[in-house]
Amino acid sequence: MNVSRARNWLLLIPALMLMVFATVSARTQPESGSPDGLDIYLIRLSDAPLASYRGDITGLEATNPGVLGERKLNVASSASQAYATFLEGKRAALINQMDQVFGRSVDVVYEYYVTNNGMAVRLTAAEAAIVAEMPDVVVVRRDYERQLMTDAGPAWIGAPEIWNGTATGGMPGTKGEGIIVGVIDTGINPSNPSFADIGGDAYDHDNPFGSGTYVGVCDSGDPSFDPTFPCNDKLIGAWGFPTVNGGDPRDNDGHGSHTASTSAGNVVTATVVGPTLTVTRTITGVAPHANIIAYAACCTASALASAIDQVVLDGVDVVNYSIGSDAPTSPWDPGDFDSSGFLAARDAGVFVATSAGNNGPGAATVGSPAVAPWILSVGASTHDRAYPNAVTDMSGGGTPPADMFGKGFTDGYGPADIVFAGDFPADVGTTPELCGAGAAQSNTSPWNPGTFSGQIVVCERGIYGRVEKGENVLAAGAGGYILVNTAAQGESINGDAHALPGVHLGATLGDQLLTWLASGSGHTAVIAGAVLDIDPANGDIMAGFSSRGPNVPAPSIIVPSLSAPGVDIIAADGVGDAVSWGFNSGTSMASPHAAGAAALLMALHPTWTPAEIQSAMMLSADPSAMLKDDGSTPADPFDDGSGRVDLTHAGIIGLVMDESTANYTAANPDTGGDPSTLNLASLGQGACQDTCSWNRTVTNRSGNTWTWNASVIDLSGGVTGDVSPTSFSLADGASQTITVTLDVTGATLNTWHFGQLELAPTVVEGDPAPPNSYMPIAAFAIDALPPALDLSATSLSATVAPDQTTNVDLTIGNTGEQSLEWSLFEYGPITAVEGGWSDNFDSYATGSQLHGQGGWKGWANDPSAGALTSSAQAVSTPNSVEIVGASDLVQEYTIDDGTWTFSGMQYIPASLSGVTYFIMLNQYDDAGATNNWSIEVQFDGTQDMVIANGNGTGDPLPIIYDQWVEIRVEIDLVNDMQFFFYGGDLLYFGSWSENVSGGGITSIGALDLFANNASAVYYDDLSLQPSSGFCASPADIPWLSLSDTSGTVAGGGSDTVTVTMDATGLSSGSYSGFLCLETNDPAAPLVPIPVEMLVGYLNYLPIVIKG
Repeated sequence: MNVSRARNWLLLIPALMLMVFATVSARTQPESGSPDGLDIYLIRLSDAPLASYRGDITGLEATNPGVLGERKLNVASSASQAYATFLEGKRAALINQMDQVFGRSVDVVYEYYVTNNGMAVRLTAAEAAIVAEMPDVVVVRRDYERQLMTDAGPAWIGAPEIWNGTATGGMPGTKGEGIIVGVIDTGINPSNPSFADIGGDAYDHDNPFGSGTYVGVCDSGDPSFDPTFPCNDKLIGAWGFPTVNGGDPRDNDGHGSHTASTSAGNVVTATVVGPTLTVTRTITGVAPHANIIAYAACCTASALASAIDQVVLDGVDVVNYSIGSDAPTSPWDPGDFDSSGFLAARDAGVFVATSAGNNGPGAATVGSPAVAPWILSVGASTHDRAYPNAVTDMSGGGTPPADMFGKGFTDGYGPADIVFAGDFPADVGTTPELCGAGAAQSNTSPWNPGTFSGQIVVCERGIYGRVEKGENVLAAGAGGYILVNTAAQGESINGDAHALPGVHLGATLGDQLLTWLASGSGHTAVIAGAVLDIDPANGDIMAGFSSRGPNVPAPSIIVPSLSAPGVDIIAADGVGDAVSWGFNSGTSMASPHAAGAAALLMALHPTWTPAEIQSAMMLSADPSAMLKDDGSTPADPFDDGSGRVDLTHAGIIGLVMDESTANYTAANPDTGGDPSTLNLASLGQGACQDTCSWNRTVTNRSGNTWTWNASVIDLSGGVTGDVSPTSFSLADGASQTITVTLDVTGATLNTWHFGQLELAPTVVEGDPAPPNSYMPIAAFAIDALPPALDLSATSLSATVAPDQTTNVDLTIGNTGEQSLEWSLFEYGPITAVEGGWSDNFDSYATGSQLHGQGGWKGWANDPSAGALTSSAQAVSTPNSVEIVGASDLVQEYTIDDGTWTFSGMQYIPASLSGVTYFIMLNQYDDAGATNNWSIEVQFDGTQDMVIANGNGTGDPLPIIYDQWVEIRVEIDLVNDMQFFFYGGDLLYFGSWSENVSGGGITSIGALDLFANNASAVYYDDLSLQPSSGFCASPADIPWLSLSDTSGTVAGGGSDTVTVTMDATGLSSGSYSGFLCLETNDPAAPLVPIPVEMLVGYLNYLPIVIKG
């Protein structure tokens, strides 16, 4: 039983009630660093944006191109101008309302009206809660972060055949002339020759806006005009955004230049200069004569949404978006502004390609927005050019292994002694085998200089960067470096340009190497050095890092859509105006190959819709040659979607498929839609019981009448399939609906099964037929729909008079077909387990700076953000830690599994001024590149309330002043749950990986005690310990009883449990506890149900009086 302290209850005024108790959900949230507590919040309004408006308001004509029978949005039309003015008035009304309610002019950072309708505004959390309740407001989300996810590539996907006209169906060849490619990324390096007016093939670009007319910082009439930024007829515009890099569109990372030059860069001679090796190659973008506009918006959602609006206003044809999140969310979620923005952009005639993610090869790792069916999601595979490196001439030890081939863009070295890093005790940290210490991605070497004397050092793959590990061993005296994968990374290897001669080996060879090093003595080896190898056998192998399906929020949509080269891609990079080129690997590199391919197809077929372009690329991709990352097993649709982009067929595919935005919207499963009904060039079904079927409509765009023969091929064992009709003839422009049916009654259940729909034209002698079209099939076979819990309430509460009882019914329903097994029990306290971390601050000198002691440091490793120990307040004497002013104190952890309890004592003086924060992150690094928040709780001295930011379930609590109060967090990484208790009361519960920003990461990365310039708050006796787990210990709650504790519910049925709350003998107060519901519903195996009994209270609201 958990009996809380009795509270004082008084009636609050309505405005304060609204301020405290209105809830605002947040997706990915950067830490608030503003002294006034203001953060950027995105606000979506209810009216359709300009690109999607269909004319349903009296007096305002439609602007949607589909309704008007046009290919692209006409932003200059009178209808567009009128509707834009209408939306502007709605936004102005909301801004005026916010100004009046908050008594100040709110800072509007961005306004959206083209692909999203809304704005980004600086607000406090409490103000955001008020805005969420205002008229016309659909959703309010605190700004969240997305993350960054070519010499041989264009030729490998067949671009030259479209360039030279051999794969264009008799039409002239094209290199993308007249097409505008928009690159939403980290910016662009305008000085790189990849973006010059005249390319290395002597092509002089034409500016579609007219010579000398540019957009963004190159437009002399724009407020952002920068006369030093060199636009030209190739690079016809660049946009910066005020919340990113100070609004400067020059590349601040190199990533944006790399993706821009891969998609549409000029033919150039590129020299890649590595620390030990230099190589020169002629490279080109896939659409080298297309124009480019750069949008330096990476990676806050507010800036990205503004960029998506701008690409439509600029008339961009194709967008590359090598940006996303690790964790997928529903593409129909109104809080995902890029997913919804790109749906409206498709309405406006814009094609979008995005990276699938770099979290493979595990299943279900494709992130957002790549799970959206209206975006082409691209996985990464290899091409035919490689720079293999090798470990050779091994001797000593037991039996030396044969030469081992891997990757590494470095010179050779040796013969030299070869040693395992784990055999050299660390001077810093505890992970010498990982060749890193401290925070992930840091350059901290575990050893002092001189630890090695020219040996080749073998490091295991782990949390530290591949290149950083090499730099660390070099600093410690190594002459060479070998990085070996563990089983977690498998056989995926990278050709990095290391600081010293180095080779990256897969897990199999890595195990063999470590086994040999563990035998005998006198081991020596040679690093051979990288050599150029162009061989078709190098190509069409899926990258191990490439994210895989199935699609978590929409299993009936196959992801990725297809694959493209994304391994060891040479393209422009360089920060600012520095001209350079580099190797990069990632789905970020694969996506621009697909975007460039789309640009060529759009130039070839200017009347095709973005959906038809996407279908042509998918139907023409041949999956038969694709292999998994082991290099031998055939790939399946969750590896590569439809297969690898093939431009030798895409431009002449013959059949295409279209789909409307209205149907995309109607397919939302949260509103009863079925994504499997979308007219996509793939056939997915996440729950195929006995049989499942799809209807697909294809349209002949070949220019001639052809007969196609339809068949289902390459089915998994036990699955049968048929198609109707099996043959059909279509004149040019005519359409045919095809029905495909699978029978899985003879197949293995609860397993994904794959196949292909083949559409083969009948060949007429002397008349070149279109190539075959293919659609991948993926169906999950079930014998009956699994049980699906339908709970009548997620929490229970009742007000009970003293010495009385009351009953509350809890209904446990089952909307599935299989029987639901359930058990319900009262929750007892969690049992602590030995081990973990703790700090009571008593081992430090009173008044000493904690930065640099006991693992503590200031945020971003900044000593000025540290904190002092204090004896002013303490639980265990003599010290606590004082969090005040600039304090932003961090303690890092490396925990990625199990169940844990964080416990700590907090003392808040009644004189609290400002808002101070308790924060826990599931990812942290000093550079801020991977930070993700799981807990962000604010202690608001202006409201005297404890408020949780994020998506968890729960209401604010009053601050308890002038006494030590326990903060306790139960963290279950196994079931992805957390429960936050303040003073014994539950503040909220919810997901650990998705509560604030989360990013889908089930790890504990850091504790952050953030003063936010508030007055002093004290913490003491902090600990993070393994635990038995939430709901692991059934125990009796004396004032609560259950009519039933277990049962079986047939499909469509329900059980009702009567929960009795008994106030007999209890004093007035609030009593709370938990019921734990365990079920066999795969989506809800454990459901905690908070229970609260208020004894002796009327319906008043809480307030706490300071002092």
